[in-house]
Parts: sequence; structure tokens; C-alpha cells
Amino acid sequence: MDAQTQVDVSKLNEADKKELSQILANETQKATIQQTVHSLSDVCWKKCITGKITSGRLDQAEETCAQNCVERWMDSNLAVLKHLEALRG
Repeated sequence: MDAQTQVDVSKLNEADKKELSQILANETQKATIQQTVHSLSDVCWKKCITGKITSGRLDQAEETCAQNCVERWMDSNLAVLKHLEALRG
């Protein structure tokens, strides 16, 4: 199916509508994950990478900072998810 082809969703049967809905949900989730990773990379890069990478490697301080940045970000997200779960319960 090319980009110009349009599908009349009203003509799909229920199984196809359900499958399409799941595909759209999966693609939305992928896009959200990609945006989150991009944002995390941007934040940690700006915070931790202070010089030019000439050797193809981060220096020890930059590497430690980047690792801590990612770990704190993951800790924060886990705390938020736990809090939201507690609110639901």
C-alpha cells in the first residue's frame, strides 16, 4: 500500500479494526520510546560531555556522569510510574 492509498475504516470488519488499532497503538508506543531516548540522550549529553571526543571514547569523568545521568533518569521514571500506579489502586 503506498502513501496515496486511503482505506475506508468503516468498511473493515471488527477483527481488522481491532488489528489496526493494535498496530497504531504499537507504533505510537515505539514513537514515544524513541522520543524519550532522544530526550534522555540530549539531556545527558549536554550535562556530561564537556570536551571534544578525539579518541572515540569519553573520558572517565564524562563516562561516569553519563552513566549516573541515565541511572537517575531511570530511577525518576520508575518512581513516577510507581506513584501513578498507587494513585490508580
